[in-house]
Amino acid sequence: MDIATKQKKGKFSTQMLTSIVSIVVKKYIKNGYLEASQYEDTRQTVLEKYYAKQDRIESLYDSRAKPETYISAVVYKMLLEILRSQGAKEKHQAQYQKTILKGGVQRELNPEEKLIIENEKRYLQKVMSTFGNKTPKAMLYCKMFFRIKPTWQDIKDYAKENFDEKMISIANISGDELDKEIFARLCEISNIAENKQNKPDAARMFLNKTLESIIARINGNRKANYTEESLQVLFELIYTKNKNM
Repeated sequence: MDIATKQKKGKFSTQMLTSIVSIVVKKYIKNGYLEASQYEDTRQTVLEKYYAKQDRIESLYDSRAKPETYISAVVYKMLLEILRSQGAKEKHQAQYQKTILKGGVQRELNPEEKLIIENEKRYLQKVMSTFGNKTPKAMLYCKMFFRIKPTWQDIKDYAKENFDEKMISIANISGDELDKEIFARLCEISNIAENKQNKPDAARMFLNKTLESIIARINGNRKANYTEESLQVLFELIYTKNKNM
């Protein structure tokens, strides 16, 4: 029996939830991150994960957002977490290395193409430096939004003389936080660093503007065609080596 038929009613219809879960899982199968044979097991796993956190997820829903948009974001994050826990993160990254600059052609990279990937890493680092005195803030925001735990130095570079030890614990993310939680943490850090009393929406707006700028600058007049999703993978390729605070 489908797990969705046994759960209590919530804010969102069972039909909408199951439909979105199916769409997201099929998207990952189509892009090669899951085998077709994994469809049903993965779908059920996502639903189980959702219902285990149903009360919390639904309590965080902001009615100003479309239900479909909110649930899609939740399901997407859950599926990423499932892939990571199943040891599929390496495959997820490998697939993007094959497609990130090649318009979806899936094949092994030759040495020249591997060099191109390394050049892309260096180009991203160069782009980040163009934010000037906002670079540390932009870096911290991007890392946390992409669920990459920032280093102690990342926080220190941003906060400077306003650095406080409690900022480290605030930035100590597990990786399965909802976007709303990430923005709340970033806002708390920024308020300490900048002596302000902003609300999380200010963090969201800064992050969105920053991502738009990064993507525009990294694409520029080149043949690259980065999106938020492929930019996240590039960040992971560069910055997940340093996992300790």
